[in-house]
Formats: sequence, structure tokens, C-alpha cells
Amino acid sequence: MISTLELKQFRGLEHVKFENLGRANLIIGGNNTGKTSILEALVLLYGSSSQLTELPVTFRVQPGKSKDVVPGFWRHLPKGGYPSALLIESEERKVTAGENTNGWQFIEARSNQNSNVIVVIEKNGHLGIPNRPSAPTISIVSTKQEDPGEVSELFNQIAPLNPKNEAKLEELLRKSIDPRLRVLRYARPQGTQIHLVYADLGEGPMLPFTQLGQAFARTLQIYCEIFASRPKLILIDEIESGLYYEGMEDFWKGLMAVLEDQDVQLFATTHSRECMEAAHKAAASMEGDPLRFLRLDRRVDDSGKIVATTFGKEEMQTAIEFNREMR
Repeated sequence: MISTLELKQFRGLEHVKFENLGRANLIIGGNNTGKTSILEALVLLYGSSSQLTELPVTFRVQPGKSKDVVPGFWRHLPKGGYPSALLIESEERKVTAGENTNGWQFIEARSNQNSNVIVVIEKNGHLGIPNRPSAPTISIVSTKQEDPGEVSELFNQIAPLNPKNEAKLEELLRKSIDPRLRVLRYARPQGTQIHLVYADLGEGPMLPFTQLGQAFARTLQIYCEIFASRPKLILIDEIESGLYYEGMEDFWKGLMAVLEDQDVQLFATTHSRECMEAAHKAAASMEGDPLRFLRLDRRVDDSGKIVATTFGKEEMQTAIEFNREMR
């Protein structure tokens, strides 16, 4: 697992450092303080070539289809437009940026290994992303609705090979989302064109999961990513999206147990106080200390600078007891 993460001159962040990271890390803070930037930085550190290619549109909406849009995204990552000042670093690896004769590039360095260029931005606007060697597996769940067929294919990778994980997935959805759920099935009924996951709710014909609401679909996607892709890291933007507050504590209990069981580390953003409190209560009932809150704040004396704080259960418990604003 990653235990430290440091960013310098990345997007709106001049210099922030998080230490003592946990199994589950919930990124909180006000609007435009850089929460999503932390997820983008982690993709730069650990993402595959295809995930780097998709990064401009993974967490953000880009204007139009101009050829300047994608190179423009990369040029705006270094704060102030100065690539040589950028640094993203964990204890395992780091990414820097630098100029060359044709433009500039992002460079990855790992302990005891040669450096690799992972992104090239040429002066003429051409973008190059070489194949990244041996990138560890990372899964991403953004706020955008995932293609139902792709989620279903992930489920199909779980079911035939590991029925225990399939049963575990059904139990997790039953506890946190819909108690009526009996079983899930990967199927293509007569008259339909694609395979989807269907749910038996004990009330007539099985229904495609797309008819069961955003919370069901999003939670299904999260668990399918973990069980099928077996990532080292999973990044989730606005993790509370679609979840009703009364089910959040059960959701977090199940998720943190699965993260530990599957040896996956979570980084997620949230705007919801209910989500923070539910995560805190769920973690307090578990062995160990799996949860960290990564808070980003604007400095009172200089609103242009962001400061980072890592805190755990004691600080969150105090904030809850005294009704302090923690978002």
C-alpha cells in the first residue's frame, strides 16, 4: 500500500503531502481545493497507458472536440505552466515533467529502475503516450455512468471462476442496497442484443440491473472492479453519488472488509458529511485502523495556497461530537 503521497506544483496545489495513509482514504475539502486533482495525480503515478490516454475526460468534461483540447489538458497540469517544477511522488515512484527540443514530457522514475517517458506533448500539439511498462493495476470509478455492458462483462469474469466472490457480491448488495435481492445472473434474454446482469428480487421476472437505480448500478460496478480486475488501487470520485444516507454505514462496512480481504487500497472523494460520518462509524466497528481522511483547505492568510492534513478516527470523533464542519 501507499503510505505517503506528495505533490508539488500540480494543478492548483503548490505543495501538499499526505502521510500515514490507510487502506481506505477519503479525500475531503471545499469546492475547488484539489480533491479530484489527487485522483488525477494517482493515475499519473500508477495508471496504465490506456488510462493515461483517457485521463483528460475521466474526471472532467472537456469543451468540444478541438485538437487543442487534449494537449491543453496536459499543459495545464503543472501549476503556472512551468513543467520543471512539477512533482508527484509516493515512496515507490515519482513523476516529474520537463522540457525537450520538441516540447515537453512527463517522466516516471522508480527505485532501482531506469526512468521512462510516459507522456509527450510536442509544440505542434501532437500528444504521444508510449506503452507504459509493467504498470500496476488501477481501477477507476468516475461520476460518469459506466456502460452497462462493460459492467456486466466484469461480473461475468467473477461468476464462472470464483462463485464465492459472486455470493459475496450478492450479499454486499443485499445488505447495503436492496434487501430483496436473491441472486444475480449474467444473461441475454430472447429478443435482446447484449448480455447484462439481471437481478432476482423475488417479485416476478428478473430485472436488468439498469432498472434498479443509480445506487445499485454504482455499487455493483465498484465491487465488480475489485473482484474481477483485482487492482492494487481503486479510485472513486464522489463515492456517495446515488447512495441513500441510511445505507451508507453498511456500504462502508462491506467495502472496507472487501478492501482488506482483496488487498486493495481506496482513494475516494466526497462532499457529503453523512458519507464521512458513515465511514467513520463503519471503521470504528472494525479491527485495526483502516480509514484516513485527507483534507484540503485554503489557507486563511493566503487563499491561493492549499494545505493538506491527514487525520484519523480520534479527530473525526471530536468533530462529530462538537458538530464541527469537516467537509
